[in-house]
Amino acid sequence: MGGFVYVNGEVVEREAATVSAFDRSFLYGDGLFETVRAYGGVPFLMAEHIDRLADSASALGIPMPARDALAGAAARLIELNGLGDAYLRITLSRGTHAGALAPDGPMEPALVIEARELRPCPSGLYERGAKVAVSSLTHDSASPVRRHKTTSYIASILAKREAKERGADEAVLLDAAGRVAEGATSNVFCVRGGRLATPPLDLNILPGVTRAAVIALGRTAGHAIDEAAFGLAELKYADEVFLTNSLMEVMPVRSVEGREIPNAPGPVTRLLRRAYGELAARGRA
Repeated sequence: MGGFVYVNGEVVEREAATVSAFDRSFLYGDGLFETVRAYGGVPFLMAEHIDRLADSASALGIPMPARDALAGAAARLIELNGLGDAYLRITLSRGTHAGALAPDGPMEPALVIEARELRPCPSGLYERGAKVAVSSLTHDSASPVRRHKTTSYIASILAKREAKERGADEAVLLDAAGRVAEGATSNVFCVRGGRLATPPLDLNILPGVTRAAVIALGRTAGHAIDEAAFGLAELKYADEVFLTNSLMEVMPVRSVEGREIPNAPGPVTRLLRRAYGELAARGRA
């Protein structure tokens, strides 16, 4: 594949990018990651992604690298790899396992940053909308770990695989009370009677960077947005449904559990997708 990767303070060729076999992220999923999209060579909402990484690192007790150094390394990788629209993956591990499951001394974190050409979602998916299936897995709203983007990602992988086996593009997880929580790799929005709704952060969902940007854009455009819990029936019978994450941006939903959504994409989804695109364009200007 070629190109360069940042590993623990050094830029190396991709084929030479390695971490220890005893790294705690490999052994236990004891790490964090961020996925950032770059437009025209400029990482979008990079400060917000670094803020989220820092907040999670603080909460989980993982040493955090200097923010300026992290942002500088990401920008350098994009330039070295000759990229325009790009995918950035930042992975921060607690470090090498020293024998104790609960670390009892200073740790030397491992930091890996990858930058490669973006493979965007097919344009047809935005035109017809994604299919969503409800996962058989239950979102644990009582677990504070759920709100962090950890490298222990098996639940999302299993939910995504299940959705694919059922012919869907994304899985939505419900909590034990039957409330819509989040997608396997996305945040969830619906529109009912002109009002937008999205599950609240106190369900211990990922505080999506794109989610926050879309909420701000919606309110600027004059739309009421409720950060409030709702059930599957409200999602299935919504006027519009869409998903957000940094790579897909704003993705309309065509069906939920086989039930067709009347507007896919609907007027609110189209407005927010356009507004998000304009925000990204300003970010790279």
